[in-house]
Amino acid sequence: MSNTFESFLAPIKELNELALKSIEEITALQVKAIQDTTKVNLDALKSAADIKDADTLQKYLTDQVEIAQSLSTKAVEDAQEMAKLGESYANSVKEIVEKSVPKV
Repeated sequence: MSNTFESFLAPIKELNELALKSIEEITALQVKAIQDTTKVNLDALKSAADIKDADTLQKYLTDQVEIAQSLSTKAVEDAQEMAKLGESYANSVKEIVEKSVPKV
């Protein structure tokens, strides 16, 4: 009886562990994105506070365009990473289910 119960719970436990790992990876990615964005925003505020004349304004505006492009690129990279995590999770779930369902 105990062995049957354990074999029933094994894939459930494996799925829970996989879900926890996936949540940790996604959370780490999101926290990193928030930290990076916060740093960029604080740096922009500091740069804005340093504007003294037309030249520093021009440099600030030029830098902001470059920063926007960089943030856009980073957002695409993060989305691709998130998609990879989702695909990996789905494949792992499929493997767990396939090995736990009896073959007909």
